[in-house]
Amino acid sequence: MTTMSDHNERFMETFAPEKTTPIEELEMKRQQVIMEYNQKILSELLLENSLRPVRLNHVTIQGSGSQFRDTFLARQLRPLLKHPHAFTLQSFLQNVDATAYNFTKTGSMNEVSSMIDPHSYRSPLLGRDTLELTTLITVKPVKKLFMNVGTNVGNGEGDGYLTLQWRNIFGGAESLTFDTNMASNQIGSKNRSQYLLNYSMPVFNSPDYKFSTMCYHSSRFIDYTTYHEQGVSGITTKLSTNYLPFEKRINQELSLETLIRSIKLEQSPNGYRNNSLINDYFLFNAGTSPKTSLVYAISHDTRNQPIFPTSGHFVKSTTEYSFLPASNFVKTTLQLSQALKLNESAGVSVVARTGLIKALGSSLVHPMDKFQSGGPNDIRGFWNSGIGPKQMGLSIGGDAFCGLGFSLFNRVPFLSSESNFKIHSFVNAGKLINLDTTKADWGYSNVFKQMNVSTGIGLMYAHPAARFELNFTLPVAIHHGDEVRKGIQWGIGLSFL
Repeated sequence: MTTMSDHNERFMETFAPEKTTPIEELEMKRQQVIMEYNQKILSELLLENSLRPVRLNHVTIQGSGSQFRDTFLARQLRPLLKHPHAFTLQSFLQNVDATAYNFTKTGSMNEVSSMIDPHSYRSPLLGRDTLELTTLITVKPVKKLFMNVGTNVGNGEGDGYLTLQWRNIFGGAESLTFDTNMASNQIGSKNRSQYLLNYSMPVFNSPDYKFSTMCYHSSRFIDYTTYHEQGVSGITTKLSTNYLPFEKRINQELSLETLIRSIKLEQSPNGYRNNSLINDYFLFNAGTSPKTSLVYAISHDTRNQPIFPTSGHFVKSTTEYSFLPASNFVKTTLQLSQALKLNESAGVSVVARTGLIKALGSSLVHPMDKFQSGGPNDIRGFWNSGIGPKQMGLSIGGDAFCGLGFSLFNRVPFLSSESNFKIHSFVNAGKLINLDTTKADWGYSNVFKQMNVSTGIGLMYAHPAARFELNFTLPVAIHHGDEVRKGIQWGIGLSFL
């Protein structure tokens, strides 16, 4: 008699992996041993012949079709074509890798692979010790046109988003991207509308230099201080280097930013965080304000991955000079981070940040240019912008800040050390102030004294696109006016203190 449970078991067995016999397992082990032996022999041969001279006779590109112009392809192949007769085996292999990295950095290829073969005809003029090789580079270009459309619905609100991409427009890794997000026009929506049109291209076909220009508009509600709608419309043009972390080179970026900011005061729908009042600072800065600035950033990144690094350091300094009479200031920030793997199941991360903004002449610093401090991605255990100067109990931002974070990551019990889930323990400290010498509490002599401190423990998940944290936080050092967030706090983002 066949029962329903027997039928279900046989049905589920069709989805289970096939069981291997002892002979098949032995054959798999034999193949693994042979593969490891061949890899060992190849490594020894390369080591013994690393200084052997190599002559490159021919390079072939396969898969590019007619999508790319010849000058673009030649620039990416420069590591191989620059001195084809002056290679050793070691330098030749390094330049094959450099060519693949060039295509990767331009963002024009999904896949790049190479194959090396002996040349079919040997020149009688070369020494017997010289290797004559040919190289076949196979590429898979990115899709020329891409579109992504979707919606998000929840809590009585909804939004729709659209992304359009046009790649390799003129056959040289050019890219035109249009992004838009339209939220329901309801009080309480965090992002009402957002538009971005971005054009980027390599400079003179070089994978190491990039030019981009962006036109954008965004509108969002702010509820962590005087309740208001912020609008930004502008154009930003950038010239930057494009080195990868393993190259261990310094990246630089110079940008010109011209925009119009607007602050429109709104009536708070629910008095969230006691922000139903309107403070004088935001009332004075309501309306539109122009801004034009030059921004220079320099960074050095050796981290093995940006979302959850386990080794390497990151250093970045940014200086902004805004020169319009209505918005004239100098602003600088510095970030330092170091990641270290203690063993297979534990690692530490140390992050330090600081910044300063100084108004020039008689102009005042606009609220949208001020620093904010506190929140799940910053000093945990406090609300977003819950630290720093207040007016009528509402945050107004600060002129100077510092923050320090120490995190310890451990393997989650019963999960492998390679799992993206980690136990996260942390200590955060920081301060946000206004440089007002007329008040003793905020004078230069007391800058960064009496730091805010918090600690906690939680669970962290490192997704390839972002990092997620769910922590239990405990504020340790609190000062008058601080808005604390004791207990469960969660955060999502690319950068954490």
